[in-house]
Amino acid sequence: MRKPTASRSRATRAARAALSATLAASLAFAAFAMAACSPAITNGGANDNEQGTTNAAVSDMRINPIDLVTDEDPLKAFAANASMAVLNGQDADGSGGDPESFMEKNLCFSPVSLYLACSLLGAGTQGTAQSQLLTLLGAADTEALLAESQQVRQQLEETYGDAIIKVADSVWAGDGFAFTDSYLEDVQALGAGAFDVAFGSDEANRQISSWISDQTQGVLKPQVSTEAGQAALLLSTIYFKDAWAQPFAVTENVVEPFKAPGFDVQANYMRQEVTDSQYGTGENYTAARLAFSGGSTMTFVRPNDDVMLYQLFQSAEGVQELLNLELDFQSVQWQLPKFQTDSSLRHLVEALRSLGVSNVFSPEEPDAFAPMLATDGGQSFCVSDVLQDTHLALDENGVEAAAYTAIGIEKMSLMPDAEPVEFKLDRPFFYYVTSPDGVVLFVGVLYNPNL
Repeated sequence: MRKPTASRSRATRAARAALSATLAASLAFAAFAMAACSPAITNGGANDNEQGTTNAAVSDMRINPIDLVTDEDPLKAFAANASMAVLNGQDADGSGGDPESFMEKNLCFSPVSLYLACSLLGAGTQGTAQSQLLTLLGAADTEALLAESQQVRQQLEETYGDAIIKVADSVWAGDGFAFTDSYLEDVQALGAGAFDVAFGSDEANRQISSWISDQTQGVLKPQVSTEAGQAALLLSTIYFKDAWAQPFAVTENVVEPFKAPGFDVQANYMRQEVTDSQYGTGENYTAARLAFSGGSTMTFVRPNDDVMLYQLFQSAEGVQELLNLELDFQSVQWQLPKFQTDSSLRHLVEALRSLGVSNVFSPEEPDAFAPMLATDGGQSFCVSDVLQDTHLALDENGVEAAAYTAIGIEKMSLMPDAEPVEFKLDRPFFYYVTSPDGVVLFVGVLYNPNL
């Protein structure tokens, strides 16, 4: 074997030393990030126990980046991109982004609630953290974002008849923290309420839970649990209720099988013929649309018998196509199962990361939240968690649905001044020896120093 030259040996040693240093720094950063910005708000429901909690600052190790689609309407593009992320398992429910296993679970998600919550966040950030949000939200700057958010809120509530669409926002500052005057002016111009609370207290948890319940007409009754020391919480809710333009008659209902994954179940189907439905077919699906009395519509997409549902969500472009179907008026004989569903998405951090938003979750930009939170210097912040709860119920009369999105913000823990710690090697331990240039020379374990 050829002996390496001295210069080559030095280069190899330097590379090894650099690699060792990089690994050590990475591990140190991960440990710091985990302690610095961990999730601080939960709903206390059963879904928390099922899905667990993932640390926002270090949970991007299995994120699948999504190629964003664009549209003249920023909210339409956001809906396609965000839905693509959530439908493909980027809510991090434990499937690791495996859409096949993820799509065997009922799921309901409100893109517009997430959009409005993210707009509150985008209005209070700066630098790369804000530019990532602005790209996702389709806005050029803070002014454009606020204008678009205001327009969306106004459009949503322009309904007629007995239809109800209600959106509401609020921002909550923790004990010892305060929003900047400029941020309060911006969000209050959007109609958001502003509150000061002592996070982690029973009273704060009750106030936040009650606010969400009030804004969603009691459809959502979360048991919010916050942690002491949390800096801020941004909330956005939406409530929807409308009747079918042509209600279903209960007397026409029939119980028949529904092909659930792996086995059939019995479902209660509503049936009627609607002469002015909209209908169309695509390469892998059939779609039809029902109208509500208040002007809204609900579109249903059925994959062909030889196509799995998750196969319709292979790209953001595919989701965008499904969200913008142009259907023809057609008489349709409907057979639609009655259902209600509750979804609790606890880890939307992963969805946002897959959509290119990352800096708000990590300590890469200490002053990213300067436009939002007033500090006395030396404080920096990050988003600790993003979650959404949704309920939707469909019956013979129509649909009632509600959602809230919560974005928790925490102060990042700074490294304290070094203090002596006890390090007593009084049990078996591992050791290694390195040379001055970082090459590992010896590795060992010691079980008994007397042998």
